[in-house]
Amino acid sequence: MSSSSKKRKRRGRDEKISPEEVAKKVKDVAKIIRETSSAARDTVKTIHESGAITELAEAVQEAAVATKDTAKEISDTAKEIRNSQVTAGTASAVEETVKAATETVKAAEDTARQVPKAAPETTKTVRKGAMKASKAAKATFRQAGNRLRKVAIKKTINAKKIKRSTKTQLKSGKRKRTVKRSPAKP
Repeated sequence: MSSSSKKRKRRGRDEKISPEEVAKKVKDVAKIIRETSSAARDTVKTIHESGAITELAEAVQEAAVATKDTAKEISDTAKEIRNSQVTAGTASAVEETVKAATETVKAAEDTARQVPKAAPETTKTVRKGAMKASKAAKATFRQAGNRLRKVAIKKTINAKKIKRSTKTQLKSGKRKRTVKRSPAKP
């Protein structure tokens, strides 16, 4: 291959690029670089003249100062809470509440244990009544279910009978019509 031309593969075939084509492409790239840098220079100039950069810097400074002030206020509030013993009072109130709730639960457990001992007949009677009521409810439910099934079966059978009779009536009506029509035609 000669030094004045290069080989290039394009879509599966080899092409030679002439020095003139290389020079033209370099000029095109230079032109694009000039246009882009000019546009960038104009953009920077416009932004600078508009004062947008100054405004942005001032807004960032204001936000930083506000953040610093907020952090200082939070720190001061935390110190005040620590020094005022509010947390200690809150913790002791929570402990007293837990103790009272524990005593209440123990009293309820003791009461629940005493009821069957104090009234064993009442407890047995209530259990028996609950068992009887449960059995009666189950029996009633079963009976109602059986009755509904029987009624549903009867209705299904009647519907099938009606369907069959309707089909036979329709078939016999068609036969009569075809018989009547055929002699009428010459």
